[in-house]
Amino acid sequence: MTMESNQEPGGRVVVITGAGSGIGAQTARLLVTRGIRVGLLDRDEKSVRAMESELGILSAACVADVTDTASLTVAMAAVADHFGGIDAIVANAGISGPGATVESIDPAEFERVIDINLLGVWRTVRAALPFVRERRGYVLAISSIAAVIPCPTMPAYAASKAGVEQFTRALRMELADTGIAVGTAYFGAIDTPMVARMRNEPGLNQLLERLGFAGRPVPVGHAAAAIVRGIESRHRTVSAPAYVPALLALRSVLAWTDPLLARLPAIRELVRDAAVANGASR
Repeated sequence: MTMESNQEPGGRVVVITGAGSGIGAQTARLLVTRGIRVGLLDRDEKSVRAMESELGILSAACVADVTDTASLTVAMAAVADHFGGIDAIVANAGISGPGATVESIDPAEFERVIDINLLGVWRTVRAALPFVRERRGYVLAISSIAAVIPCPTMPAYAASKAGVEQFTRALRMELADTGIAVGTAYFGAIDTPMVARMRNEPGLNQLLERLGFAGRPVPVGHAAAAIVRGIESRHRTVSAPAYVPALLALRSVLAWTDPLLARLPAIRELVRDAAVANGASR
């Protein structure tokens, strides 16, 4: 099934948050090559304006912060007015936060991750829904494999992405009679500026190393291509890299291994180092 719209396929409109770089920017590039118009939303004005210049008349940039409901409301209305409507929203903006334990993390940093990654998705979707409803369109929220696997030293990030997963499940049921389709994207490590920053922070880089193959970044195009396929087919689940579907299928089994993993010397070392690095005693 393809996206339902009042316009021809080439006239579809997709709005992307966090569109100034990384997955959001690459997704916008791929959509434009298919003749799909894109609303580019990002809090970084320089990067989002640069993307608009690169993509040309099939794009429209708006400076919007997912922590600011008013800016999102204005941006969605501006994109809808410019292009005549919105067919799909990709709630992509997110941050990793610091590598720290629950005891050692600065409370403001923990809450900032939740505010951007989870409440930011809620604000984005809420602002877009009136327009998406008119087109019986598609909502895609970006979660993570962190919603499925334990992520010691990244408690806020894991909690936020698990929250996004449950948010989309509830939303899907609420919108079942509207014709709107809802998808959840699960990504592993993707070669984005966010993951590059993680690799430059000793605690987070150590976690990526402990994850083995799941912590090795794949090109950003893998995630962008998965999102485009999701939009075009209105998929319930979008994922990358290739191992993620198996991980999702085995999540119940993997949950039983948490006590065993917690006893591994490497995990204990990871937790201890993150706690000490952030001023907590172990």
